[in-house]
Amino acid sequence: MIRHVLRQFAVQTLYQMEVGQMTKEEAIENIEWMVEGLKEEAMEVMAEEVTPYQILEVERQFTLDEFYFELVNGVLTHKEELDQIIDQNLKGWSFSRLNKVDKAILRLATYEMKFCQETPTKIVIDEALELTKEFSDTGDGKARSFNNKVLDQISKNMA
Repeated sequence: MIRHVLRQFAVQTLYQMEVGQMTKEEAIENIEWMVEGLKEEAMEVMAEEVTPYQILEVERQFTLDEFYFELVNGVLTHKEELDQIIDQNLKGWSFSRLNKVDKAILRLATYEMKFCQETPTKIVIDEALELTKEFSDTGDGKARSFNNKVLDQISKNMA
């Protein structure tokens, strides 16, 4: 599965835990159920004569891999530290005022910048802004602009 989709699923997992008061296992199970549904839809869309190679390829594309679990487990392991980093980089805003989706996105991006250094910071921020656009922005660009400023400040302070 491509990393952007895995990031989407990681944000959804973290959000479900925050909002639904779910355990990590319950939230991951929900995502696995969703991925299984996507896999079934993909198989239905394909022609009836599916080769074994195509079946293996669909299985590979619709599997949560190590990167997803690294993101979710890493954010949960370092949540207090990530929240503190985010809070220290908010200008005129308090961490408690952030909506739960933006908290999940900012935590994920901050985790990647701090602990997954194989991904360039610019890509981490771009991915976070795309996630903001998909999950948080109401169309006026304010959430995206806000998250961009916060993540830019975090990246400068980590350099």
